[in-house]
Amino acid sequence: MISLRELTSPNRPWIHLLYLGMFFFGWFYAPPGPVEAAVSLVAMAGFIAVYILAMRRLDWTIYPAALAAAGLGLALLPHSPGGGVYLVFAAAMLGRLPFSLPVWLALAAVTGSGVVAMVMFAPTPLMALGFAGLTAMAAGGSAIAARNERQAEQADRTQARAAHAAAEAERQRIARDLHDLLGHTLSVVTLKAEIAERLLEQDRDRARAELQAIQVISRDALAEVREAVIGLRGRSLADALADAVQRLRDAGVTARMTGADEAAALSPDASTALAMAVREAVTNILRHAEARSVSLAFRRDGASACLDIVDDGVGGADPAGGGLSGLDARLAALDGTLRVGTGPFGSGTCLTASLPWPGGRHD
Repeated sequence: MISLRELTSPNRPWIHLLYLGMFFFGWFYAPPGPVEAAVSLVAMAGFIAVYILAMRRLDWTIYPAALAAAGLGLALLPHSPGGGVYLVFAAAMLGRLPFSLPVWLALAAVTGSGVVAMVMFAPTPLMALGFAGLTAMAAGGSAIAARNERQAEQADRTQARAAHAAAEAERQRIARDLHDLLGHTLSVVTLKAEIAERLLEQDRDRARAELQAIQVISRDALAEVREAVIGLRGRSLADALADAVQRLRDAGVTARMTGADEAAALSPDASTALAMAVREAVTNILRHAEARSVSLAFRRDGASACLDIVDDGVGGADPAGGGLSGLDARLAALDGTLRVGTGPFGSGTCLTASLPWPGGRHD
């Protein structure tokens, strides 16, 4: 179904059908009889059908359609000068194709045959000159319109690809955030549930406290998921460090923290990215490291803000893993880096996340 916008757009070929009205100017010079008029109108209806088919396809069918239009014009010219309009349409149809040798040859054939026919049958020689000029304008204008249409379609495709890429980037962001947030939270909930189960018969008060902590953590996790989905990941690095220390200690791991006060100078985006680094590292420690002690330190190193998380566990962290690779991408978007290696004493894991320090070098 062709929309009104398509019908009226100068870059689309449909509005050009109005030029068929030029055909009837020839009747002022040689009024047709009833039979001739009826045949002309039927031929025009057939041409319109062929024209619409060829212009919708814009492929090889343009060649036979242009040939049919030229033949119709040459057949009608001896009876009416208005028949030349069909040759103009033939040139316009050919102009919709990308210019190539076959197109140039077809245009030359249409124009040459039309000029010869106009010289032979038109009431005045000037009509032949006018026909040649009109044919050139039709072919050139049609070529420009086709180019504009192709450029508009390319722009639409580019915009669609950009929209798809933006949607995919947002999907990946949400996936990373949910992994960072829920991976850590569910690990802690599982740990606390196990502690509460062990304490249920020994110390009901402590078991109750652990269950209450699970409720608090679950509510916080729900709020964080909502924040992640709408892109408002607002917990600061200082809060993430304090929370990490508490949860490590709850799991029986000795945890030390330094430099949290200096984190207040970070931008919200940098603070959030490093908070995610804390959550990812602590999640991995609780799940896999079997560590007895963990050190979390935030520091300034020249023009960089650095976060070091070191544990004395079994090591073997994979930087290419889903969580760490997502964290690396998050830091890279802020011109930061992530390094994962062995701890300083040859065992455990050392994770260092670095971002540019606000305002440049610190002396």
